[in-house]
Amino acid sequence: MSRSTNDTTELTRFDSSDSGGVSIGDPTTGSSDSLRQIKREHSSEYQLRHDYAIMKTSQSTASVSTPSKEIEMSLENDINNYAPSCSSEYYITRKDFGKPEPQLSNVLKEFYWKEVVYSKDMRLVNESFFNKVKDHVVDCRFLKELFGSLKELPPIHQPLLDALKESMKEPEDSKASTVAPVLLATVHNLTPLYQSLVQNFPIYISALDQLYRSKITFRTIMSKFESSKECYTQVNWLLLKILNRLINWQPVLARIIEIQLSECGNDTETTAFGVAMDKIIEFAKKTKSTRQSLEEYIHVLQVERDTGLVGILTHPNRKILRVGFVLRSARRSPCCRIMVLCSDRILFGHRGANLDGNFFTVHAEFKLKGMMIDEGDTYKVMDGEKDVITLHNADISIVFAAPDRASWIEDITEAIKNAARAKIDLPSLVMEKKEENDIDMTKVLLPEESPVSKMSPLQICWYRKCSFGRKDVNKMITNTMCGYLKRKLRNSAGWQDLWVVMCCHTLYFYRSHNEKEPLAHLSLMDYGVGLPTVADNIDNHENCFKLFYGSHTYFFRTDSYYFFERWVDSIFQAAISRDSLDVVTALALRI
Repeated sequence: MSRSTNDTTELTRFDSSDSGGVSIGDPTTGSSDSLRQIKREHSSEYQLRHDYAIMKTSQSTASVSTPSKEIEMSLENDINNYAPSCSSEYYITRKDFGKPEPQLSNVLKEFYWKEVVYSKDMRLVNESFFNKVKDHVVDCRFLKELFGSLKELPPIHQPLLDALKESMKEPEDSKASTVAPVLLATVHNLTPLYQSLVQNFPIYISALDQLYRSKITFRTIMSKFESSKECYTQVNWLLLKILNRLINWQPVLARIIEIQLSECGNDTETTAFGVAMDKIIEFAKKTKSTRQSLEEYIHVLQVERDTGLVGILTHPNRKILRVGFVLRSARRSPCCRIMVLCSDRILFGHRGANLDGNFFTVHAEFKLKGMMIDEGDTYKVMDGEKDVITLHNADISIVFAAPDRASWIEDITEAIKNAARAKIDLPSLVMEKKEENDIDMTKVLLPEESPVSKMSPLQICWYRKCSFGRKDVNKMITNTMCGYLKRKLRNSAGWQDLWVVMCCHTLYFYRSHNEKEPLAHLSLMDYGVGLPTVADNIDNHENCFKLFYGSHTYFFRTDSYYFFERWVDSIFQAAISRDSLDVVTALALRI
């Protein structure tokens, strides 16, 4: 799937009306393709593509001016020599949209690709990150233990990675015998190590956070590393991803066992896969509570950094249930606000920076105990806005509109019930409260002043006018995917071969799996995923799907139906879309 080395097409960088950023391609290659497409007669089978409806249409509820190049696709460095493929081999006819059984070669290929990504993550943490912070870690016993434990893992993982790579060259009937015994031995050796790592991980993450807060030099080094091109996501999420490595083997092993049983595979190999699966399931059950608590804790740490409430939100009895964009009523007109729903309080913040340069500043908080919720605009103050919610307590009423209203109502209702049953009142979060009209607008960042660094989920929620719930946090690490995809922008010619990694609700694009730095990234939050229609003019490509948000549309192709189904399913879970699938597309994709 790599690009031909004989392709010497000269490329230029040009603005894309779809993404507002920089696209890769040759603008002169589209003429012949367009002529071919105009002359092509649409077959009856191609006309049927029009029947596939799109999954959702994102509607904005408030106007927030934003440079889309910061939100959509941020291309890194000079990639002028990376050419898209424009050969006629891509103009093929879609076959009957059936659902063939996954072949073992495809499942093992997915397994191998994921192990390649995990190995890179290990090197990123154990080598790149550790070499930068080792002078600070030497005085912290817990962090020395953390990196010591992490360095024990790669040598044990390596035999499985080698076996998976070797299986790619083996015939179909020999692949299982190559992988099964190595996999069983690897799981047997790794389970106790990961068990110990999970037990001590809360201490390790807390120690890392304390060092980040207490030492300016360490905080500077860590911030620079996280903003570098090589580090595609935050260190805390990288560590958590490594911790969940065995957990992410479960769905792959389940598919392998299904194929072995359906094809009456060798009993010895099937048994080896089954025993390995049982060990991982047992490990997953024992560590589920701790792993979920760690995911939520790391999410809280990120929200603290975004809002400047460092060391305040982290309380053993406090949970963050949902964060996101809302339109809150004010004296003059509705204002764009960020809202943080905790288990005991609701926080409102505005876009701006305090002395620490945080993205948001929290200016108001309200207790949930004794509060009542009304599904509508009780006081008619939102100028006809839809999706309005009114909250009442003894002192004040809060009126706001939220695009994903149903999710907010569900979480707020549950939080109010739990707050009423709580016997302990947690301390206040905001020491100095300000009214809506008292906000110092000289400290509010304008859109063009916003930083171009990697964005957190809370920042993405602000731009996309959506929200991010506790359940979405728990899927950030377990919902992963990687592999080669062909990508095409709506107005560009030809397809690009890209190595794509999905992690933390974001797609990262590389030239190949050997590259260290991504070319670009795309957050999937609130994106729609569906089949191309006739209006998209994709010329009936097989195993093709599209991602879209407003006017931004991207098309992707896989080399088999198995990976088409895997990518669509994973992206659909990561997109956190407000709208459900339409019936036709859901049936076509078997979702």
